[in-house]
Amino acid sequence: MLEGRTFVLYTDHKPLAYAFMQKSDKCSPRQLRHLDFISQFTTDIRHVTGGENIPADTLSRTAAIACPTPINYQDMAEAQSSDRDLQSYLANPSPALQLKRLAMPNSSVELFL
Repeated sequence: MLEGRTFVLYTDHKPLAYAFMQKSDKCSPRQLRHLDFISQFTTDIRHVTGGENIPADTLSRTAAIACPTPINYQDMAEAQSSDRDLQSYLANPSPALQLKRLAMPNSSVELFL
């Protein structure tokens, strides 16, 4: 998707932003290989401080995101039993969509999934 397109790589890793400006004799062979690979896509690498790099900052905190309320399987089961479209489908199933009744974890409730 990047081939043939001009783009800028933003990073919070400051040494990478200046890697193409340093002399190659200061790099290890492994670093040279990595820089060669990166340069096949772009050499326009710009430094962004960690707090200003919103996408990276957000993705690094995914473990902190929690489900605010527990899932109420009983309410879901009641909603499925009163859903006209679901009941119509269950009466006349299609091979394109196969639903199975599965027991939910830590619960005696079964839902169609």
